[in-house]
Amino acid sequence: MKRWMKLPRSVFQGCIAALLTLAIASSASSADPKPGAEERAAKVRLELRSTDVAVRQAAIGSLVHSDLSTLMFEDIRAALADKDGAVRSTAGTAIGNLGKQAVPAVPQLVAQLKNDPVKEARETAARALGRIGKAAPEERSMVRALQTATKEDADPVTRVVALGALAMLNLDLPEQVLSLRKFLHHDDALVRMKSAHALGGIGIAAKEASAEIVEVLQRETDDHRRGYVARAVGNVGDPAALPALEAALAKETYDGAKGEMRGAISKLKSIRDQ
Repeated sequence: MKRWMKLPRSVFQGCIAALLTLAIASSASSADPKPGAEERAAKVRLELRSTDVAVRQAAIGSLVHSDLSTLMFEDIRAALADKDGAVRSTAGTAIGNLGKQAVPAVPQLVAQLKNDPVKEARETAARALGRIGKAAPEERSMVRALQTATKEDADPVTRVVALGALAMLNLDLPEQVLSLRKFLHHDDALVRMKSAHALGGIGIAAKEASAEIVEVLQRETDDHRRGYVARAVGNVGDPAALPALEAALAKETYDGAKGEMRGAISKLKSIRDQ
């Protein structure tokens, strides 16, 4: 206390004022809770209506894996009609993640799959329809549009994703597997990866495609795609792929792909040792 007494009066008063300010700020901080879901949703709604396309893209992107998605179903649904193709594409992904809740959006997604000029928007619509149909087995109004897309869409990636969506609906799996295997030999590496990924989603019923998926892995030059393909090798469940996976892991440099390869190896060893 004596040290405080020796300070000049102006300095002493300044210290007291600073301490009071800190105390008030601390009290206000502890009193203000984090924004609730409704408050955060209101902010995203405003951003989805922005005239700035970059803001709308970021807003819909934030709803792909968000606790707000269920609350904002109608807003995501509205974004399917956005003027920007990237927004529509991401809205398809976000709404597909809602599963059964998104059944009312099926007609819009079917229209998007049929008519959207942006191939990525058609692709995400196809995937969303598969996810919704898987979560709501009684909903099958999307089947014909998906079947048409597998044959007639101008984009091979969309055709592959539509085949994967039909597999999600558990419709004639052997036929979907056979069709998807053809795309494993496509000239486009992205198409090959998407086909491998779809077969991996089918799982053990696509086991016969394992050796071909391994070939896709060995040809793949993209770090991220190698991870997806390695996961597919594990998911189709053929332990005969273990030597190829272990060889791929030994020379892999990308940590993300290494993790997927290790996971696939562990899964196949578990199957082998059963």
